[in-house]
Amino acid sequence: MNETCIEELLNGLNMGLLAIDHLIDKIEDSHLRDIVLHQRKAYGDLKNKITQDYPQAEDHIKNKMMLESMIEMKTLLTDDAKITKMLIEGSNQSVMTMTHLLNKEEHVDQKVKQYTDEFEKISQKYITELKPFL
Repeated sequence: MNETCIEELLNGLNMGLLAIDHLIDKIEDSHLRDIVLHQRKAYGDLKNKITQDYPQAEDHIKNKMMLESMIEMKTLLTDDAKITKMLIEGSNQSVMTMTHLLNKEEHVDQKVKQYTDEFEKISQKYITELKPFL
């Protein structure tokens, strides 16, 4: 069970990192770009901690090609508000997926729960910081 939680957590982090990497050059507002770059660093730092503690966990993005093409299609004609909305929706979706997984499982390692809580705190922090750009 811990492996499933860790892999979902890594998948959420990887999706966030990939989305940010695809969107960062399209952001016009320098303050928004700074916030998103800080979010990317926070996700990257958490991912590094998790992969050090759980080196055996699969670290890949499910449906990477589909995600990349969806990001590119949604950002062909876009602005900072639409990019902000995409980032907030992605963060919310990842948090909901992890919360659902943890709620239905009884035996999850305390360290996994801590990492999930940290992911949620990072996501909520940046959702709050991103809201003014909607």
